[in-house]
Amino acid sequence: MAEHERFNFSNINDLQEQIRFLGLDLPIVRDIGILGEPFQAGRFRLPNRLAIHPMEGCDGESNGAPSELVFRRYRRFAAGGAGLLWFEACAVVSEGRANPRQLWLHRETMDEFARLVEETHKAARESMGPDHRPVAILQLTHSGRYSKPGYKAAPIIAHHSEVLDPQHRLPADYPLITDEELDRLQDAFVETARLAKQAGFDGVDIKSCHRYLVSELLASFTRTNSRYGGPEFKNRSRFVREIVGKICADLPGFVVTARMNAFDAIRYPYGFGVDHGDGTKPDLREPIQLAAMFKEHGAPFLNITIANPYLNPHYGRPFDFPAIGGYDPPEHPLEGVARMIHIARQIQEAHPDLPIIGAGYSWLRQYMPYVAAAAVRRGWVSIVGLGRGAIAYPDFAKDVLEQGKMNPQKVCVACSSCTQIMRDGGRTGCVVRDEEVYGPIYREGRANAPESIRDAALLCRRCVDAGCRIGCPCGIDVPRFLSHVAEDEIRQAYEVLRESNALPEACGWVCPSEVQCEGRCVQGKITGMAIPIRRIQRYVSQRARIEGWIRPEKLPEETGRRIAVVGAGPAGLACTAQLLAQGHRITVFDRREEAGGLLRESIPSHRIAGSALREEIEAVLEGFAERLEWRMGQALGESFNLDSLFKEGFDAVFLGMGLSKGIPLSAEGRPKEGVEDALSFLRRMKTGANRQVPQRVAVLGGGNTAMDAAVMAAKAGARDVFLIYRRSFKEMPAWPAERREAMDAGVHFLILTQPMGYIIEDGRLTGVRVTRTVLGEPDASGRRRPLVVRGSEHVIEADLAIEAIGQTAPADLASTLPGVRLGKDGLIETDPATCETSRAKVYAGGDIVNGGTTAAQAIAEGLRAAHAIDEALGG
Repeated sequence: MAEHERFNFSNINDLQEQIRFLGLDLPIVRDIGILGEPFQAGRFRLPNRLAIHPMEGCDGESNGAPSELVFRRYRRFAAGGAGLLWFEACAVVSEGRANPRQLWLHRETMDEFARLVEETHKAARESMGPDHRPVAILQLTHSGRYSKPGYKAAPIIAHHSEVLDPQHRLPADYPLITDEELDRLQDAFVETARLAKQAGFDGVDIKSCHRYLVSELLASFTRTNSRYGGPEFKNRSRFVREIVGKICADLPGFVVTARMNAFDAIRYPYGFGVDHGDGTKPDLREPIQLAAMFKEHGAPFLNITIANPYLNPHYGRPFDFPAIGGYDPPEHPLEGVARMIHIARQIQEAHPDLPIIGAGYSWLRQYMPYVAAAAVRRGWVSIVGLGRGAIAYPDFAKDVLEQGKMNPQKVCVACSSCTQIMRDGGRTGCVVRDEEVYGPIYREGRANAPESIRDAALLCRRCVDAGCRIGCPCGIDVPRFLSHVAEDEIRQAYEVLRESNALPEACGWVCPSEVQCEGRCVQGKITGMAIPIRRIQRYVSQRARIEGWIRPEKLPEETGRRIAVVGAGPAGLACTAQLLAQGHRITVFDRREEAGGLLRESIPSHRIAGSALREEIEAVLEGFAERLEWRMGQALGESFNLDSLFKEGFDAVFLGMGLSKGIPLSAEGRPKEGVEDALSFLRRMKTGANRQVPQRVAVLGGGNTAMDAAVMAAKAGARDVFLIYRRSFKEMPAWPAERREAMDAGVHFLILTQPMGYIIEDGRLTGVRVTRTVLGEPDASGRRRPLVVRGSEHVIEADLAIEAIGQTAPADLASTLPGVRLGKDGLIETDPATCETSRAKVYAGGDIVNGGTTAAQAIAEGLRAAHAIDEALGG
């Protein structure tokens, strides 16, 4: 074996010279025309001999449906011209997903998969011509020992392995999947294949590679007393054979094939296709038998790969990242390329009438076509595909077909950043060639890696009377928190957070840290780079949730007191969590059907993950079910007011219902169509079925809600989004990060511009009347007052106006809350120290008190009220 080297060939002659030097049998031809020839595979006539291998993006929706990134990927693959599109791993059961965003085809997601197939074929026709139709195969999988359907790994293993078990930290008594469970799982594969056919796929792949469950069963030599294991190949192959047979019987004419490991490169008795005396050498007798089984069942082609790229990078894909186990021979990557090509060759030569799809060509970069064409001409392989190389270069086939070559500025450079994104839990793609989309994902993943979090915490100067703590509305002891993180004491760090913040993960998403804790960080003032406190807080909180540290080890004794909490937003939830921890019984009222308030309904998903918020709420309240009653869909009003709660026998009440009424631009001259309140718009964008926007959108306002609405309108497809604000940037209340996001989204900022009214035609909005302003002296808000410039009125054409001017309390608040004093602004007045209102035993916090600030401020007020309530009730 030669010493490992990175790719360093400036021309094809250099590559040929290196191949000769290494003594490898890797042919090269200059005429690559054979790759563009149509090819008959069974009943399919492929447009060419180029394929896209199944490379998972880890970017589906939480329910398993393809996300927009998935649609984007396959539209690009289809437009790229390959004749065979092998769609990525799709789970057949929820518990078999390799990550929480893996695709999962079931009845509820089938329509979205059908749309994916339809849009894929449409993109192919539009790019390559009306007669170009690539064959579409969907890979079906159960991830086995790599199963991770949630945030925590949940391995399902077929046998114990001295090689693999230590990598997963599995004890010797870790349970194996039973034969009965495998029997039932076969039916799941069959049902998913049935749905795949309905969705429009041409066939399915029973994934038999890279140590996932089917692949592991093939190597289950040590699985004794089982129909699915032991020394006999008929038992170890029973699972996949019976699945294939059932699908073929159930769906006549539907293609069933596989991407198959022909060589695991893991020593016997833990690897498939390996020499029993030397695990670094292949023994292809059983893989050839398995290929024969697929051929007998009508497979038009078979996709051959080897090893596990995360265990054996040289034996699998010759990428430049370190192995984490198994064998890691010090070889030149070209030796790995040759190994993959020749193993596929042996399968092809054993079954000359079964077209074999070859892999392992990506490392060759722009010289791939010359080696691929030579392998096809020699009959070593029938079709050649790219996997990671196609993620970087989705239109490689089109360039090969139309230009006769590949562009070296578009090829995969084997940096393995796409793999690192997966390891960091992100959505994978090519950071180098698709930087605009995947660069931020990669950098965020690296920034949130445990080692990066620890290194950042080490930079804290441990200030006394720290400004970061003063800047936090909840008063978190930030230096003590960071000290624990720096010592890798993550559980203790979380306990520091929970002392002052009931929902630290939610705040880690939405808090304006640059104007709060991080804005006062001494390190930031000295170096210009503050400690990333918010990011560290989010990491620690997520880790606590995943590890189950949030639930109290022992419930407090009940006090017998009952408290009503009105509003399930941040203030109400914080108050609820604290009072439960003090032993009280709580009933939560909210007009919505789900807890979370505006954080759940209206804050865009790119600013806070809905699942993270829901899961944190569930974790914080876990264990208190018998002491917690939810009355969702019930709000205070004329027939059920504050007096009603006390008549029910509640000992105290906390009011945290927030603000619910937007301020309109004008009560008169409003069109019937084309004007929408900002919170309603954001709610529609996040949770509604109708997420359509017109091409011209005007957003009225300069706060955070206005920025969110503008960004969402741009993301939804509006060509021009105008943000109209009557003051200057300096006076704009939106946080700096929110403004930057809107600018990055391409929003047009019309500052010193005041909206005056609407232009209406046939009841529909057609424009917004505006006028220029100049700034005068400061008004009561402390900001310079806008003054209208006479004669400057003009019209901004718009089809939708989103009003984000502000919010007010409901008009009937006084009658709803008898005995509670309201201020001139219509908000509830409270004692700042206790959050108690003018009515005894009634407390309040959040937007209904402060007019709308931050989630952290609302949480702080909810906690403050909870402590006051507990003390007043004799806690």
